Amino acid sequence: MLAVLSQLKIPCLDGDRKEAKQVYQDNLSVYTTNLLGRPLEKIQVFFEGVESKIASGVKPEEVGYQLAFSKQELRKVIKEYSGKEVKKGLDHVYKKVEKHLCEEENLLQVVWFSMQEEFIKQIKHYEDLINKCYPDSGISLSFSVTDVLQFFSEIAQAH
Repeated sequence: MLAVLSQLKIPCLDGDRKEAKQVYQDNLSVYTTNLLGRPLEKIQVFFEGVESKIASGVKPEEVGYQLAFSKQELRKVIKEYSGKEVKKGLDHVYKKVEKHLCEEENLLQVVWFSMQEEFIKQIKHYEDLINKCYPDSGISLSFSVTDVLQFFSEIAQAH
């Protein structure tokens, strides 16, 4: 509907076009979030616990001294997600999206790009928490944002 209203460019339909665009954006966001799911589930659960500790009053730089959120525990969780595993998970997600969407209106590319943005946002958030809560520890995810961009690109080109 948004595409049709945008092509018509009839001034009296501007309100409807804006509403259609908002509905489109909302649905894209929900679809992206639901289908992307929790590709780094154990990391996400770990950092939800870290954020919970911070919210309860623990200073960020002291979180690493909590037994459940020690540097060793963080390293153990990160170790489970190599770049190869992340790419494999993303490839699985791409196949699901491909089954759901048709080639018309380039929806597959739009959704894949939206997923890329969401995934990178999550990774940057985790990196920020690591830098804030585990300063000078030398701990980092086993893959970078650049790696993730390459994974998304390679997966899209392969299909």
